[in-house]
Amino acid sequence: MGVASYFEFVTTLFGWILYQGIWAVLVDTGIVFIPIIAMVLGHVLESHKGGDDEGSAAIQSLKKIEADFIAMLGVLIFAAIPMLDVELTDMEYHKPALRCTDTPETIPGTATGTTYDTTLAAMADQTGAIPLWWAMLHWLSKAVTAASVAAIPCSYDVASVDYRLAEANLEDPVLNQELEQFKNDCWQPAYSRLSRTNLASLTQVEKEDATWLGSEYLLGSGLYDRYYSTVPNPQFAFDATRDAGYEAYQVEGGFPDCRDWWSDGAVGLRRRVLDNIPADLRNEMIYNADNLIQETSTVTLSASEREDVFLRKYLAVKRTAEAVGSDMPLAVTYGDGAEQVRQGRFADWRNSENLLLQSAGNVLNTGAYLILGEAARDAGEVGVALIGSALKAPAAMGEGYAMRNGISLFQPLALMMMIIALPFLLIFGRYGLRALVTLSVIYFGFHFLTFIWAVAFWVDNNLMHLLTSAGGLSVFASGTSVTQSLILLYISRFLYIVFPILYLTAVGWVGYQSGNVVGQVGDFGGKTGAIGATGGQFAGQVATKAATKGRA
Repeated sequence: MGVASYFEFVTTLFGWILYQGIWAVLVDTGIVFIPIIAMVLGHVLESHKGGDDEGSAAIQSLKKIEADFIAMLGVLIFAAIPMLDVELTDMEYHKPALRCTDTPETIPGTATGTTYDTTLAAMADQTGAIPLWWAMLHWLSKAVTAASVAAIPCSYDVASVDYRLAEANLEDPVLNQELEQFKNDCWQPAYSRLSRTNLASLTQVEKEDATWLGSEYLLGSGLYDRYYSTVPNPQFAFDATRDAGYEAYQVEGGFPDCRDWWSDGAVGLRRRVLDNIPADLRNEMIYNADNLIQETSTVTLSASEREDVFLRKYLAVKRTAEAVGSDMPLAVTYGDGAEQVRQGRFADWRNSENLLLQSAGNVLNTGAYLILGEAARDAGEVGVALIGSALKAPAAMGEGYAMRNGISLFQPLALMMMIIALPFLLIFGRYGLRALVTLSVIYFGFHFLTFIWAVAFWVDNNLMHLLTSAGGLSVFASGTSVTQSLILLYISRFLYIVFPILYLTAVGWVGYQSGNVVGQVGDFGGKTGAIGATGGQFAGQVATKAATKGRA
């Protein structure tokens, strides 16, 4: 049995375990037979109301009972009674290569390599059961969805660059303080002097370059040679010539000039900031053969130039990032693979000023944990994070990341709730073909959401690339305007929220219409039978009169 995400391992197995248990309860209490009894009584009462024309009403009632019973029995056997076992060992996640840096892989449910393995291990010895019809529909839905997703060209995940850089914190507080010190001691006085002297003579490219700490112009023009650290730096040895007059601080370190302070290959700020950023992020964006900076740029860059592009973007993002977060190990469909699961940063309801949101978050968090365990609490945190994001200002840094990575958790949760409710939905639908067709279309529609979000992922990344391609550096260009950021945020909301809602609305309409068509076919069969019976009855009366020559 295939699944479409890591979280779906949990929800699918849990859903069919509950389905089996609920169905057993309904059988033991006799509730499953109520629709059949109601059908028989309904036809009997209907025949009595219609009157008795020489026994024809009773015959028609019997025929209707027979026809409806056969249809109900078929639905009951194939779509209601659980027959096939659902086990974790039989479940697999065929992870698509939506990113051009990924390769397709098949992940078994017994070893996902994510934070859900603990929950899955606790459920590994439990077995659910699924009816034949839903097993076939599950297989068909996953096959069609997987083939559709495979047809989507891969894309580079540029839409999440800002969010991933924002969550890559420098854990060393001394290094953070030193960056601030460098800005005050070096960049600010150097840029101030440039503004007073020959800023107007610079080209537009040089003016833009001078706006960040590692400016090539400030380093090459000699402006950084004029200024020094105002406090002793333990990373640099004391130099008697350079640091003359500061012998009292000799033990604490030296006073490097701004060029060395930034550019030293061993202990310079540039090197140490790069080394403190997570290695997997550095490799993916700078050093790998298919590194993201080079693959999304229209200009050829050396490794040193890619490092400067990365650092400039990183420092720009860190200045504007909103410091909101909650520790949540997350493995989702389109964001993080098994090897990339990390601590996410989301808009946290606990920090919200909205008391209603705080209360709802605490209730959902506690309830989900008590019922389903850690995995469900993770999903609950994401869901409330999305609500919190919707209530916050559009420019919040964590909104897009939370929405983009957390929205795909809706699909397995919706499928799980539908699976749990299926026994009651079939009973309320009186095991009718109309109800079965409608539910089948909706069930397929939920599975096909995987493709809808895969399309949203591709459009989001390519749109980001189109809107930020100025200068040849794509999303790594530091000149992205506030207007562009807002446009991208709202388009992302449309792709991941409004687009699926429109799709589900269309699916619901199709399911309803399909159910009506099936119902009309059944009604047509009943009417045809009634017409045939009436015709036969009339022919019999004519034959009787002919045989008796009209005598009574």
